[in-house]
Amino acid sequence: MALAGLLTLPAVTIAQPSAAALPALVAHRFAGGDARQAAAVPGVDGRVAMRPDGKVFATVSDAAVRQWSTATGRRVGSPITGLTGKVHAIEFSEDGKLLAVADDGGVALWNAATGQRSGSPLISHAGPVRSVAFDSGGRLLATAGDDGTARLWDLADRRLLHTLTGQAGAVRSVVFSQDGKRLATAATDSTVRLWQADSGRPIGNALIVSPGPVYATSFSPDSKLLAASGGGNAVRFWNSATGEPAGEPIAAGPGPVYALTFSRGTRLLATSSGGDNTVRLWDTATRRPVAAPLAGHTGPVRAMRFGPDGKLLTTGSDDGTVRLWDTVTGRAHGAPLVGHQGPVWALRISRNGTCLVTAGADAKVRLWRLPRRKTVSSRHAPKAARSRLIQCGAA
Repeated sequence: MALAGLLTLPAVTIAQPSAAALPALVAHRFAGGDARQAAAVPGVDGRVAMRPDGKVFATVSDAAVRQWSTATGRRVGSPITGLTGKVHAIEFSEDGKLLAVADDGGVALWNAATGQRSGSPLISHAGPVRSVAFDSGGRLLATAGDDGTARLWDLADRRLLHTLTGQAGAVRSVVFSQDGKRLATAATDSTVRLWQADSGRPIGNALIVSPGPVYATSFSPDSKLLAASGGGNAVRFWNSATGEPAGEPIAAGPGPVYALTFSRGTRLLATSSGGDNTVRLWDTATRRPVAAPLAGHTGPVRAMRFGPDGKLLTTGSDDGTVRLWDTVTGRAHGAPLVGHQGPVWALRISRNGTCLVTAGADAKVRLWRLPRRKTVSSRHAPKAARSRLIQCGAA
């Protein structure tokens, strides 16, 4: 699931160090938890993508895209260069073979293994491209741009299939449903629109989320619901097949809802509240909270990801920390993960739940090892347990 939303991330330009200058794989033990930092990649601008198998993640810096091993924290292959202007989005295809890079000039597809361009650039938008998304079947690529349109491309022959129009503002986010049959676009005119992926036709009318920007959009794991939030405190739901409202909105706490995410392993939905810096867990069937608000952050939470089974939730905040939560008990899982010197903007977690990559305003991407077993206190853990590093991307 993509981290959708209209929050524009300011660019930070810092010289990229050589591979030799990167830190070795060093584990840091946190009191009360088993998560630990494995590496930090300096000099990046807050955009990060993880390959679906969890073995590689990609970052942007100095007008180049670089790939890094989650096993070693070191660079993989040569940098991807020859980009046009500022990079706004990067994303791996479902099979991990392609990497889409969106910049001021359009979208280029790159062979992730070789770092070579795959075909000609996809140039059609009249302005910067802000968001890209691959469908789950590997057939389609969706792009969204400042020209107020989204576009659907055939990946087999790099052909433009459909231009999606109907929103008055710049389209800053595009996301496919899990089954690949529909997609949603969010624009600066406070609307979200649903589209048929095969025909490019709109589903229903424009969906009004709230006054102000749309911060987050997400499809449910079964693809039947679309949820969206914005400047108000409401999370609204629509039937993705018809575009009709699906039940009443939920009031997700005081202030704007900056982030929301569904769990694939449970019926949970997580929402963040900008008014009190908490996260709330909801039963998607009843639309009722399942626990007290998850409190601990001292700044708004702008990024969230569930672990693969839904029992772990990771949150990144403007307070510069990342927290792990046990969704069964509603309690924090260990101490906060510290290291970022500024807001945490993005999180990516591997599908086996062992690796977490975080990006923030401090121009660093950090790689963390997550627990695969019951947490043991650092004061009483055996030495062998403290030193064991988990291989990210392993089954």
